[in-house]
Formats: sequence, structure tokens, C-alpha cells
Amino acid sequence: MNMKRTFSATKRRHLMACLLALITAVVMIPGMTTYLPFAMEEQILIPIMLFPFIWAGLFIYAYMAEKAWQPFVVMLVIILSHAGLSFMALSGAQG
Repeated sequence: MNMKRTFSATKRRHLMACLLALITAVVMIPGMTTYLPFAMEEQILIPIMLFPFIWAGLFIYAYMAEKAWQPFVVMLVIILSHAGLSFMALSGAQG
């Protein structure tokens, strides 16, 4: 009988899906408020309303990616870019 697994690196995927997807979604919320071209209320409301969808998308992507390192790289790039955007907004940098 062929025992083909659905995906590889299950422990790494569980960690990425549970922890890294949550951290990425949380970091994206303040980052999104810096570049959304809406009024202040909508800049805050839209990321908060999108949070469950962002988290769910990242959670599912952590399991559905063909290679286990791909979600890690994507989420790391998202975290770094949104952290940079948040830092620029808080420091008052023009960009």
C-alpha cells in the first residue's frame, strides 16, 4: 500500500500556520493604515475588518504551499515590509 503524505514538514507547517500567520496578520494591521488612501476612519476600520480573512488566508497558505519554505519567506517579507511602513509612519518619515 502506498502511504503518500499530503504535505511535508508537518511540524514546521503547524508552527507557521498557527504562530507565524497570526504574527503576520497582527503586524499587517498597523502597516495597512499607513498606505490605504482613505479617510482616517476607513484606514483603521478596513484593516481590522480584513484581519480574519488575512489570517485565514495565511493559515491556509501555510498548509497548501508546495514547498514548506515558501510560506515562511512570504510571511517574513510581509512582516518586514509592514513593520517598515509602520516605523516610517510613527517616525514621521515622508515616503
